[in-house]
Amino acid sequence: MPVRPQSALSRRGFLGLGAGIGAAVLLGGCGDDDTATATAAASAGASAASSEPVVVRTCVYAKNHASAPLYWQQFAPPNYTIEVTPVTGATQIQDALEGGQLDFGLLGPYSTIIAASDKKITSRIVGMTARNGVGLIGAKGSVESVGDLRGKKIGVPPPGIQVLILNELLTKNGLVLGKDVQGVPLAYADHVAALERGDIDAYIGTEPLCTQSVVSGKGVRLTEVADTRVGNFNTANWASSKILAERPDVVREVVKMQKAAAEFLSPGGTNDRAHWKELLVTQFGYQEPVYEAVLENVGAEWRFDDVRAGQVEGAGAMLLEQGGITVEPDYESLFAREYWDA
Repeated sequence: MPVRPQSALSRRGFLGLGAGIGAAVLLGGCGDDDTATATAAASAGASAASSEPVVVRTCVYAKNHASAPLYWQQFAPPNYTIEVTPVTGATQIQDALEGGQLDFGLLGPYSTIIAASDKKITSRIVGMTARNGVGLIGAKGSVESVGDLRGKKIGVPPPGIQVLILNELLTKNGLVLGKDVQGVPLAYADHVAALERGDIDAYIGTEPLCTQSVVSGKGVRLTEVADTRVGNFNTANWASSKILAERPDVVREVVKMQKAAAEFLSPGGTNDRAHWKELLVTQFGYQEPVYEAVLENVGAEWRFDDVRAGQVEGAGAMLLEQGGITVEPDYESLFAREYWDA
């Protein structure tokens, strides 16, 4: 099913955008059977809603797998307009949520827990957005398990959930970063080339770069990356305190949109290959082999439950143990449980 930009912004313009609140991107569908069914369901729920115009402001990272919000518009009530702003980092999203420039935003459990430990975040989780997306890649034939990292060099990105995961996995294997394993500070964009040159023996990074190393034959995916207390958590759907206080009806509609969008991309938790191909290849320009392989390590999500809450708490415990925070936050203050049953 083709997914076409429905704003004045061209596809090329969208992919080239950096940060900046205000640019809107809306993706709509032309309607095959499953889309029509989901749209009909959304419309039926909207019949009881107010007919006043509603503008919902959210965001995505450019060319990122956590892009279910791009599909909200096609599952929205007729009076809703979804504005999707390309962003470049979690801090930008947090600031926009707290400052009122965004109503919803996709965030992981790293920067948000740090902010919450200082009582500097008022947004709350109303659902999930995406799973997986973190990759631990080793040089093929040299590093094919975490234990193989002893005495090796690993590319380490700036502080984030990847570093938390790496340290926990090393500890499980009796290794210490900086002692048993040499860490090489590298930006995400430099990981693939550094592995190919042999400058490093492994890296922990993000998709689709990790999959590029796998497809090239230079790297292998170390599956232990999901074996920490944060599991396969990628990003949750956070709502600003303003929208939660003033428009709970809008929050409920958005939760339904995210459920419909996630089920469109990953029905029942299994990725729909045709729909992902339309997004990743046609819209984002992924190469076919990368698209084929990256689906092993990404997925759209909507359900937030006690398991996900436990993963947030696990990330907080990891941050405390690794010195990222000095006190754990009140985790319950991060959760808007009343919206978890879409």
